[in-house]
Amino acid sequence: MKRATIKNILRAILLAAIAVLIARGVMWFRAPQDLEAKLFDVRQLALAPETTPSPAVVMIWLDEATMKGLAYRTPIPRSFLARLHEQIVAADPQLVAYDIFFKGASFPQADESLAQALKEHPAYAVVPRRPDGTVDMPDEIFRPGLAGVGLADLPFNPFDATVREASFSYRTDQGPVKTFAAELFSAATGEDASAVVNDKKRWPKLGFVVSTPYVDEERDIYIRFSGPPGKVGGADNAFKIYSAAMVAKGLVPKGWLKDKIVLVGASYEDLKDAFLTPYYAAFTGYARMNGVEIHANILSSLLTRQFYYLPSTWQVWVAIFIMALIIGAAAVKWSPWRATAVFAVVALAELFAAAISFRAAGLILPVVAPLVGATAAYGSGLGLKALTEGRQKRFIKGVFARYVPPAVVDRMTQQPELLKLGGEERIITSLFSDIASFTSMSERMTPTELVAFLNDYLGRMNAVLFEFGATLDKYEGDAIIAFFNAPLEVADHEACAVRAAVGMKRVSQDISRKWGDKLGREVITRIGINTGPAVVGNMGSEGRFDYTAIGDTINLASRLEGTNKFYNTIIMASEPTVSRLDGGIIVRPIDRVRVKGKTEPILLYEVMGEEGDVDITTMEQLVIPYREAFDLFGRRDIDAAKNKASKIIKSYPEDGPARELMRRIDKAMSEPEWDLVTDLLTK
Repeated sequence: MKRATIKNILRAILLAAIAVLIARGVMWFRAPQDLEAKLFDVRQLALAPETTPSPAVVMIWLDEATMKGLAYRTPIPRSFLARLHEQIVAADPQLVAYDIFFKGASFPQADESLAQALKEHPAYAVVPRRPDGTVDMPDEIFRPGLAGVGLADLPFNPFDATVREASFSYRTDQGPVKTFAAELFSAATGEDASAVVNDKKRWPKLGFVVSTPYVDEERDIYIRFSGPPGKVGGADNAFKIYSAAMVAKGLVPKGWLKDKIVLVGASYEDLKDAFLTPYYAAFTGYARMNGVEIHANILSSLLTRQFYYLPSTWQVWVAIFIMALIIGAAAVKWSPWRATAVFAVVALAELFAAAISFRAAGLILPVVAPLVGATAAYGSGLGLKALTEGRQKRFIKGVFARYVPPAVVDRMTQQPELLKLGGEERIITSLFSDIASFTSMSERMTPTELVAFLNDYLGRMNAVLFEFGATLDKYEGDAIIAFFNAPLEVADHEACAVRAAVGMKRVSQDISRKWGDKLGREVITRIGINTGPAVVGNMGSEGRFDYTAIGDTINLASRLEGTNKFYNTIIMASEPTVSRLDGGIIVRPIDRVRVKGKTEPILLYEVMGEEGDVDITTMEQLVIPYREAFDLFGRRDIDAAKNKASKIIKSYPEDGPARELMRRIDKAMSEPEWDLVTDLLTK
């Protein structure tokens, strides 16, 4: 296989992986989840699969016509409910269930009449669940006449208050309690609703790909509505619906209720027990659906074993990866127009599959996540294509960037006025590096070998510096001078400089392994870092100038690089730099020094590495005790500092900072008047 082909395959895989990650990230937000729910509504309205309602389910509604004939509405007159119940049970139904809360004060005689009717022919009732999880049971007088109760809870989307899903039980103060439809299903069939839905033998499958009826880990399912909201006597109703007034008067033939599961609920105009469903919209003309009708739909779905199904989570993301892989491959291989055509075909195919699978099999394929993944793969692919097509321009630019920082090249390209002489003062972090004993090392190599070594060394160090946003000032033999936060601002430039130094230390170790035999010794790159104000800009004459930085900040960084050899350290940083670091860098204080020409002392630190570079033993036995000893020394608790430092040196006899600390401790003991500050006179 050709190298170019392999490269394109790897690029396509990378684009697909990125697209999946982007899609997963987007789907964490609420808005795309709500959009997915709305797209389910669209399919429910336009593409609902044929669903046969259970003929065993009928409803009796307390409609507006019924309520107008009653003396009052709240609570529903218990004497009327008693008469209604007697008429229903006279028709010999399979069971009777009331989507009515049997609670609240009423006339005692009316309550007694309803209670007596229920005792003679027990029925089921709905009960509410309070926010704290307690079940609000019916009044005591009605409980003996109830064969069972079920929770009224209907989970709804908090974004649009639409009921799309159903649960079969909730945890309450009385333990798990079934919902109204689940309780009625168990009473009518002797089966458990969750067990029926969880029967995997009924789940659609295609080879090893199996669909699930569950929406989420809470084991909710989408409600498979048998039809839109009905009305009393409506010719297009999914279920038979009768007016409670007609039934109470005996005007409904008993044969219409015989052996039926009769659900009694309210539907009058000022009713609050009505909910938004996928059918509700301004353009559909459908009203809200009464709670009793939603329960009837859930019960019917259980009785007829008709459910909606969804692909498993892993199936969704595998499918998205495949879609993104196809689009990514087209983007990296073909022209943008052909890639756009592939993207359009794949996206339309996904929409077509979502529509057909819902219509034909009640399978709910996600739409938003696949389209987000496809779009991400398409956009990333075109971006990568644009980058590769600009390779020649980048090559030319890269040649100049070997001598001038890329950020400077970009700014000079966009702003030619930068070519003028002058500078600006700003806070920067300066970095100086130099190879220890480079002169003796270079003497062991031929000129050709020396050039090869320097090219390798400087090239790799340059890569590390640019990785962390450095501006390369200049090379001076093996020395490197760089700074951060100019010409472009670099967030956390102090930490970037320190992490770049740690990266350079690692590169030095790698170069030692490669060049050690020729050099005759280990390559040790000493580094000094300091943060402070400096003047940065184009310095020189009209004929020749460099983008550079000047000032005491730069000079101190240079001195700190050389100071490493006195303390046997590799990376030395000043307090202004260390004070801005995060917790991911391990440092320890080294000394308070007074630079020549300055009166204020400066606290210096050794940068030991990032957290993973220093093992636990070293932290516990060297770094932490050393910090404690240094603190004791600074507080002039000399004896305690010496005792702790002696223990450190005993375990780490070659540790330069500890030995230097001990030397200063001895000096403090012999010269009590000493201010504990070391004069840094030379480099």
